[in-house]
Amino acid sequence: MTLKIAHISDLHFSHLSFDPGQFFSKRWIGNLNLVFSRKKGYTPEKLETLHEAFSSLGVTHLLITGDVTTTSLKEEFVKAQEFVKKFENMGIQTFVIPGNHDHYTKAAYKSNLFYEYFPSHLSPLLDYNLIEHRVAAMPLSSKWWFVLLDTARATSLISSRGEFSEEIEKNLRSVLSQIPKDTNVILLNHFPLFQNDHPRKELTGAKRLQKVLEEYPQVKLYLHGHSHRHCIADLRENGYPIVIDSGSTARAKDGTWNFIEIEEKNCQITAFRSENSHWETFQKHSMEW
Repeated sequence: MTLKIAHISDLHFSHLSFDPGQFFSKRWIGNLNLVFSRKKGYTPEKLETLHEAFSSLGVTHLLITGDVTTTSLKEEFVKAQEFVKKFENMGIQTFVIPGNHDHYTKAAYKSNLFYEYFPSHLSPLLDYNLIEHRVAAMPLSSKWWFVLLDTARATSLISSRGEFSEEIEKNLRSVLSQIPKDTNVILLNHFPLFQNDHPRKELTGAKRLQKVLEEYPQVKLYLHGHSHRHCIADLRENGYPIVIDSGSTARAKDGTWNFIEIEEKNCQITAFRSENSHWETFQKHSMEW
């Protein structure tokens, strides 16, 4: 069985709010950024062309690694939910994890607003879910599993940090230890495994996450977003998985995403970039297990 996986991220569906209540949260900062920068730099409308692209490629699974909204407004979640439902109606199994923009305000984070629109995934075999444990697992086939992380947090005005807490580490170790050793794992997290941005954007506890992955080599792929920079890095010689950053698929000029074809002994990764309202291949990689 060949798994045909599309990996997209940082869609940033937006809705400009004039509610004066925003001044009691960081949403007013997000709205200012939306007016003067993000609205011009990101065009979620062009994402509608992905439905045709996925259909032609025979995509079986869609992975979205966070930031489906801009400021965690309900109107933004509705837009993102409607976008995802179209893929589900096509028979594409879809998994969505939250990014920092999906837990943008303390109210949205505390109420788990993201999960009202994208319900927590619970494996029929493991008693873990994203709402309670920030870790969930799902078998894909007899040889592959998904493991999902929620390391996003509501942060201060100028921060977009995530946190791989000791509790999440404990839960992740428990989940990985229960997955059969003769199977492989695709791990989804919004934040990069290695921190190359400003400290205000980093994943706190990233070194502990790196240590976990060193101890569980069955994690073959680490998929993330957040940086808005497309990247595919084979780090297996250093004891880590293949790290794949989809970039921001919604960027107006150079949105990117990845098509991952997984077979028993190899993996083919094709990277797409938006060119003149079309998605064009710009990278191809082939890895063997």
